[in-house]
This record gives sequence, structure tokens and C-alpha cells, in this order.
Amino acid sequence: MTGREKAEAAGLHPAEIVGAGDVRADVRMDGVYFFRSWADYPFNKTLDAGDFSYCFMVRRGELRLTIDFPEPKTIDLVPGSIVAISGLAPHRFCSIPNSDERMAPDSFPRVPISEQIDVGSDVELLLGVVPSENFALGNLIIGPIHLSRKFFPECASRIWKAAELLDEEFVGSGEEYGQAIIVRRIAEIIVINMTRSLLAGGADRAPEVVKNKGVILAIRAFLDAPLENWSIERLARMAGMSRTKFAEDFRRVVGRTPMQTLARLRLTHVTRKMLLDDLSVEEAADMAGYSSSAAFIRAFSREFGATPLQWRKMQKPRAADHPQNRG
Repeated sequence: MTGREKAEAAGLHPAEIVGAGDVRADVRMDGVYFFRSWADYPFNKTLDAGDFSYCFMVRRGELRLTIDFPEPKTIDLVPGSIVAISGLAPHRFCSIPNSDERMAPDSFPRVPISEQIDVGSDVELLLGVVPSENFALGNLIIGPIHLSRKFFPECASRIWKAAELLDEEFVGSGEEYGQAIIVRRIAEIIVINMTRSLLAGGADRAPEVVKNKGVILAIRAFLDAPLENWSIERLARMAGMSRTKFAEDFRRVVGRTPMQTLARLRLTHVTRKMLLDDLSVEEAADMAGYSSSAAFIRAFSREFGATPLQWRKMQKPRAADHPQNRG
């Protein structure tokens, strides 16, 4: 029996289960990593598409972000600007004045955070990336979130101080004890301050997911145990809601039913196992709870637009570039 289950059995309120702190600040950033990038005018670029959450920080230069979801929006970014964006949202970054839209968009170059660069480019960037299933709010708040020093000076200042800590952590050579933990903690500080900026204008202006603690609790439960046999009734109890209200609130906030969300989280969890542990399709199907490999392949293809084997072939080069996978 887990600590959470013991607390539930004792009749504790969900807020008591997770502790005295605000669940909105109870973020976890497993798998996060940072890299440096740059661009020279003119350019037309995108971040890699996929189920990732990005933190895009402008150290030098000006550029324009155009995003099409959840509504068309254009944001001009200047030195000091910080923007969070989902890899699921169609977008592009271009130079100001606009680059030729006929230019084929390409990706930003990536240099590990451990390598200092001085390329003298027009635009210099610091970018953080985390798989969305490891970040409860990342795949839900895809607004994007834009912080500027003009409108959110305190939150932006804290985030840039966190970026300075990142730089300090990687001064010198070699990996020091606890470095991965420190990077994760710095990322969590950045995310908490982004949430603060969302709430700064009043709770009525914040995205639904930030206001709805019950939904966040359910998502965190999914993330803690994606392969567990969850039910709507159990999740509703954890959220402190009736079954009907929980299901309605969850769908309004997330855009999917709780079971659809859990199915995607399970698939994403298993696909990473396939990549890192070289699971067979049959083993992955069994782990995800599908009755056959054919049913697993159909579900996988609907979610990710490729069969498991096609996806693994496409992802292996990217996985090899991840800092955690380098020798």
C-alpha cells in the first residue's frame, strides 16, 4: 500500500496527501535538459515538433514568434524575453523584419549547455526541453506563456538568475556529483515562476488547468503510475470531486477524457521503454495493457502517426544526441 493510498484510506483531503504546499507548484522535471543555440538574419526556424515542452530564452537579438494554436498570435521577442511553448503547437520563429516566408523552415542548432559558445551571431538563445509526460502542465498550457521584463519583471528576473546558475554549474570541465539533480531543480524554479506569472493577473485570467487543482492531482497520479489500473471513481475521490464533475472538469481543461489522457500517457511511457530498453512490439503491447500487438499498433499509429517500429527508427538518432545518453 503506497503512502498516497494510506492517506486516502485515512480520509485525508487531497491537499493533505501532497503536503501543505500548493499543488500548482508541485512540479517535476525528470528528463529535462538545456542547450545553447543561435541564428543569423534572415532566418525562418521552428523547434522540433513532438510531445515536448520548451522554454525559449532570448539572450541577444530580436525575433518574431508566430503560433497558430490555440489561437493565431504573433509575439515579438527581445533580449530578456522568455516564452514557453509546446512542440504540439504549430509555430515558426523568424527574424525582424520578417524573413522571406518562401524560405524553408529549419531547426535551431543545438550545443550542449556544458559547452560555452561565442559565435557572434545576430540572435543568441538558451533553450530547455522536457518530455511533456514528465511535466504535468507542459502539454496543457500551450498558450504560449510569454514573460517579458517589462510586464513581469520579478518573475523574469528570477528565471534569468536561474539561467545564470545553469551557466555557473557548467563552468569548468567534467560532470560533478549531483549535477543532474541541480539542473532539474533549476528547471523547476523556472516553471514555478512561469506559473506565478500566469496567476499575476488574477486567477480569472489564468488557464483552467492552473486554477483546477483537482485535475492537476489526477494528472500527477497518472504520471506517478501510468500503468496502474485507474478508474474515474478513484481519480474523482483523489480530486475531491463527484465522478460527474471530475469527468466534466477534466475534459474541459485537458480537451480529452481522463481515460483518453491515460491511454496516451501509457503509450508514451511504453514508447520510451521501447527506445531505451529495446522492447519488442509484443512486450510493449503487453506492458501497455493491450490484448494483442495488432491493437497496440493501431492505437500507437492513431496517436503518433507512425507504427512503433517506424517511430523507433525515427527517434533513435535524437535519443543518441540526448546528454543523458552520451558516453
